[in-house]
Amino acid sequence: MKYYIINKYLAALSGLFLILFLTGHLAGNLQLLIPESSGAQQQFNDYAAFMSSNPVVKILSITTYVSILLHVVVTVALSIDSKRKRGVGYSVSRSPSNSISSRYMGVLGTVILAFIIIHLSDFWYKAKFEGETDVYSMVVNKFQNIEYVAIYVVAMLAIFFHTLHGFSSSFQSLGLVGSKTRRYIKICGMIYSLLIPLLFMLIPIYLFLNLHKT
Repeated sequence: MKYYIINKYLAALSGLFLILFLTGHLAGNLQLLIPESSGAQQQFNDYAAFMSSNPVVKILSITTYVSILLHVVVTVALSIDSKRKRGVGYSVSRSPSNSISSRYMGVLGTVILAFIIIHLSDFWYKAKFEGETDVYSMVVNKFQNIEYVAIYVVAMLAIFFHTLHGFSSSFQSLGLVGSKTRRYIKICGMIYSLLIPLLFMLIPIYLFLNLHKT
């Protein structure tokens, strides 16, 4: 029981940190929506160079990697523990905790993890270990492939459903949800879960349609 509670706290804290990271990552990536005629290439490459050289960002990057691994480990442990206690599959229920998002958190998490690995190998690895400095062109060229755009969109849908449950669940696990705050946290979670993935989706679609050249 003690380990279960600890894992719940770790899952909640790592999840909330990753939500903050996701927000910051989006803020940087939205620069890709700047038209090329307005200096998007130079601005984004300068941003990428700063993110790879600033010591504070490096510490945050390491924290992010650790949070991802920790989140995966503890959520898997919680899932196994939950199935062991339950013994049988979900019965039909109208409980909010038995939503589609909560039932398929493991599947959604696996899709997101696979996407992170692909994403890192396509961009981070090449910039970090292969000396690629024109990150802007690398990203634009990648999103000229409809297959990668589709993968990106599917991953964002997975993030939508994952955060839709995880946002409010994290606050619940930390004991920060009361009768007066439950409704507001749920609304904030719904807005966040919808807005962030939609903005992320907009980027590859925008680049695929070559709107950055207008």
